[in-house]
Amino acid sequence: MIRFRLILLFTIVILLGFQTSPKAQELDSTESEINIKKIRLPLPAYAKNSIRYTIDDEIANLIADILERIGVNDVFVGIELDSTFKNNGSKNKRYTIVTCDDLNGIREAIVVGATDIFQINVEQEEKETYFKLKRSIFEKKSSQKTEADSTNIYTEISVFLNFIDIETGDNIGYIEVNATHTGGPTEQSKEDALENLNEKLAMEFKKIYWLSSDIESTTKSKINLPFGTNYGIKKGNIFELVEPDRIWEDEEGEYIVSGGRVGFATVVDTTGDSCNVKTIRLWQDFYPESWAIEYPYAMNGLQLNFVAPSTDFFLSFGIQFHSNPMQKIDWGFGMQIFQLVDSFGDKDFGFGFGGFGMWRFFNSAKLDIGTKVGIDIDIPFKKDDNGQIVNTALFSTQIGIIAEYPLSEKFDFVFGIGYRFGVKRNEWEYSIDDETFDAYWQYAPPEVNNTGCILSAGLKYYLY
Repeated sequence: MIRFRLILLFTIVILLGFQTSPKAQELDSTESEINIKKIRLPLPAYAKNSIRYTIDDEIANLIADILERIGVNDVFVGIELDSTFKNNGSKNKRYTIVTCDDLNGIREAIVVGATDIFQINVEQEEKETYFKLKRSIFEKKSSQKTEADSTNIYTEISVFLNFIDIETGDNIGYIEVNATHTGGPTEQSKEDALENLNEKLAMEFKKIYWLSSDIESTTKSKINLPFGTNYGIKKGNIFELVEPDRIWEDEEGEYIVSGGRVGFATVVDTTGDSCNVKTIRLWQDFYPESWAIEYPYAMNGLQLNFVAPSTDFFLSFGIQFHSNPMQKIDWGFGMQIFQLVDSFGDKDFGFGFGGFGMWRFFNSAKLDIGTKVGIDIDIPFKKDDNGQIVNTALFSTQIGIIAEYPLSEKFDFVFGIGYRFGVKRNEWEYSIDDETFDAYWQYAPPEVNNTGCILSAGLKYYLY
């Protein structure tokens, strides 16, 4: 009986073996058919010293970071592999090879098809000085400089990207981007060139994956775009204006002038299939063949503000937060430190905080003018006749005219003139162990007042 059971078990094992072998062969043949297009997961930054880490991996990681930053979550980034590449049974998931069939839920893949990095030392021009030494005091004895000593490296990075449809495996397009940088040692020059590449790729991907259109013509700073409410466009939406790279010619030859973001525009009216946008901030001119790209994120600003001592020797330095730094209606809050001269002739110092609202009644590409209304609470400090540090509270309302002029992509110069309506105060107090006491003065208490004209100047920094 036992012998019969062993024979039966042996027969079942043999039959299962014959059935499993064809399935395994069939699976292998299926995998070999889709070997035409394979992509490797990019290596993370901590794998930089790995043998398999290449410039291709570095570019793939850079692209993956850009896609995450601009909110594109259904596109995969990979590296095109040679058909002879084998995984060799690596257990490290960083080296996983995936095929299009494995990318469930992903509609598209960006494949780093070809990259090239070129670096060369560029001789720096000697600067003429009044006193010129034959040899630098700190110069090395050896006149031969090594590559590590080179501080003016020219770096050029070229990237060729293929866009693959995951469902069909077809190539649906490609782009080629070049980035350069001159200056610094080898590694630093490369990092700066990669940063330049980062900016250019981010702009290219925005054109592809965000709502965008080329600008054919403009009339009085107004631009017509071929999409409207059918794409969810509403009045007040923001578009960034992008200038492409252009070739500049002069007597010495041709030069590539790098493009990039040159301004912002806002939607003033819209229909079902079109909208008109008006330029509201421009720090560099743009021309036909430029691009308008929807900017879907919230935009804020920080302003460093200085108020000159125009009245009663009141001056302050402050920082303000702007919630809508380009729109017609803006509001925010801030805090400041200040100096104020009281009725005793003493300089009292303190801090304050407040809020404001703005209405920009003149909003153009190169200049904004608006009305600003604010409410402040300022708390000055001084010593009373017993040597106690005492304080009081100054409540004030201010109104004025503000002008803003763009200096660069991130900075505006802000100038203001107005008037502050304050309340005189001579009640001073101090606190000990959560108890409040009146200040002691041998004679009449000092009076403080911050009423008067306001002259202010500042720099606004845009957070985008």
